[in-house]
Amino acid sequence: MERKMWIGVDVGGTHTRLALVDQDGNVRNVEKVRTEIERGNERAVSQLVEGCRRQIEAAQSFGARVVAVGVGIAGKLDRKGGRILFSPNLPSMRDFPLVELLGNAVGLPVVMENDANVFGVGESRAGKAKGVPNWVGLTLGTGVGGCLIFNGKLWRGDDTGTAGEIGHMIVDPSGPRCACGQKGCLEAHASGTALVDGAKQLHREGKLGGSPLEAKLEDGVLEPADVYAAARSGDPAARRLFQRMGWALGLALVNLFTVLGLERAVIGGGVSASWDQFEAPLRESLRRHSTMLNLDRLVVDRSTLGDLGPLLGAAFVAAEEYPG
Repeated sequence: MERKMWIGVDVGGTHTRLALVDQDGNVRNVEKVRTEIERGNERAVSQLVEGCRRQIEAAQSFGARVVAVGVGIAGKLDRKGGRILFSPNLPSMRDFPLVELLGNAVGLPVVMENDANVFGVGESRAGKAKGVPNWVGLTLGTGVGGCLIFNGKLWRGDDTGTAGEIGHMIVDPSGPRCACGQKGCLEAHASGTALVDGAKQLHREGKLGGSPLEAKLEDGVLEPADVYAAARSGDPAARRLFQRMGWALGLALVNLFTVLGLERAVIGGGVSASWDQFEAPLRESLRRHSTMLNLDRLVVDRSTLGDLGPLLGAAFVAAEEYPG
């Protein structure tokens, strides 16, 4: 019997990860390459093509055939047309026909999906939400992404490309400016960008007061990981930023749970590694705002799949559309 495999791809602004996934959902090979979008679209596509070709060769070494490729990308996508309409990680790829270019180059069908949606599919099949029919997912990274799973399936609404864009729920109309242009979005409170921008605002207001963040800002090298390290060391300013994050996440989840009638959420993405700093204020925010909900029934988990979640999800999306 012929063995089949699928390639899952997670395209980021700096790095692209690829994984080879077999019929049983096992990851057989993983690779990380530089995206190199700064060198132009052609170079970025070439990096992706070469990575996929190496995965095809790996499948052949296992005596298997690659059926299709699934690609997860942040931003607004035309899934049916196979085009990137806009991606914050790939700003030069506006209205870009990635599916056609990649498919022609590797000789395989290609499916493209929003990165938070592939996170959701991965969690549903292999993570904390396995066997859970209805839940909401949040991905915390440079921005905030989201997905909605109803009856075990990814919910896309009317396929406008905005379903699950939880990061642009407004939690405080007078809050910080978001990259989308609005004020007070969840993303402006609970992302890696929000942590850095929040530290910059405190610095402008003279409120860092000897914080280790001050030296980092003056050197122009502050990263979200620095804010996390400062919070873990007890820095009051950094801890306030994580308290704000937890408050905003809790409020957003209460709104979602109330409107959608859900009781489960899973939080992933690189910034979720700072879970120990924002979990307590998140749960306090849930408690304070859950007047119409049974707090004892609400479950908010952190993903344990790490970087593999979106890769598995992208491969599963490809396998669902192209079972081979």
